[in-house]
Amino acid sequence: MVVHHYVPFTSNVGDLFVRDGIHKRLRETFPGVQIEEFPANDPHKKSGRAVGLEGENLERTNAEADLVIVGGSNMYQGPDWRFVTSVEAIEKLQVPLAFIGLGVGSIRGKKARPISERSRQEIIASHRKAIGVAVRDVDTVEFLAGLGIEATLTGCPATFISHEPLKQGQPKRVLVSAPPERFLPKWGHKGYFSGKVMQSTFEQVLGTLKASGADFDVVAQDAQDMKYLPPFVSRFGKEPLYFGMETTKYLDLFREADLVVCYRLHMAIASLGMGVPFLLVNFDQRTAAFRNTFNAADATYDAFGFFAQRRLAGAVRQWQQPDAVLHGAWRKAISRRDELWNVTQSFYASLAQKLAS
Repeated sequence: MVVHHYVPFTSNVGDLFVRDGIHKRLRETFPGVQIEEFPANDPHKKSGRAVGLEGENLERTNAEADLVIVGGSNMYQGPDWRFVTSVEAIEKLQVPLAFIGLGVGSIRGKKARPISERSRQEIIASHRKAIGVAVRDVDTVEFLAGLGIEATLTGCPATFISHEPLKQGQPKRVLVSAPPERFLPKWGHKGYFSGKVMQSTFEQVLGTLKASGADFDVVAQDAQDMKYLPPFVSRFGKEPLYFGMETTKYLDLFREADLVVCYRLHMAIASLGMGVPFLLVNFDQRTAAFRNTFNAADATYDAFGFFAQRRLAGAVRQWQQPDAVLHGAWRKAISRRDELWNVTQSFYASLAQKLAS
């Protein structure tokens, strides 16, 4: 069994959590499977490889693969979706195709831009040809329904890198996944003052943890964040932890934590899979969709809202004794996760059945 997996080319390790989740399910479903990765896109032309399902990649896939997987990440974001292909290439594809873990929604807090007509036609043609379409959140189900495409809501594949019960007991170890550099306040830019609110609360979070004597660390998810983090966190006696694109080191860190303050969506997703309580900062539509999918509103705090950020600071001050509201939010998220775990298992089983028939 050979799978060609078209993966977003990225400097954000969170996208690779999604890849890892997909690969784990594939290896469980198809023992002995060989998985080869291809860049699904390359907006900054850094991969040094042929990109997307077309040209030489299409020829190789038709010649070698038994199944093509496209996913995950924010590939449906407009105006041009982030999978390099064409209607003509899709028509020439001779191998079964599935989409797993893709999502829609702005990654910069703004409204999602309408999809271009060319991308609309490519999405419709490819998804109607697919033997399975699994998406990460409720917003994406609605987006595809608007194109006449039925999708299975499985949650983000990164959720199922692990599947552990909710951690109980007195929390001792805290991780803070740092805010993306692009959301820091920049003088003269729109949103400067709301950005200052977010940054001020981030400082309060670190100050609270330091003053309480907590065993805590600050984690960077993207190389861009290392531009500002070292001097920022040095005031709190810390050096940021950054492991490049080595997903295992990040996941081991999060597995050992008792609480994670998440300024990064995929850190919250991975924590949910591991049963680690989280406080999630909502920057954009992707995070809001995760919140709504997993019933996690009471553990989510809008990044640029003054009162929401005050709630976040208060929750961190009580990190050793979380209140009943937070415990309720975590239990609801775990319950929803377990429900979608069963849907995910059924989805992969259906792929196996279709390939065998």
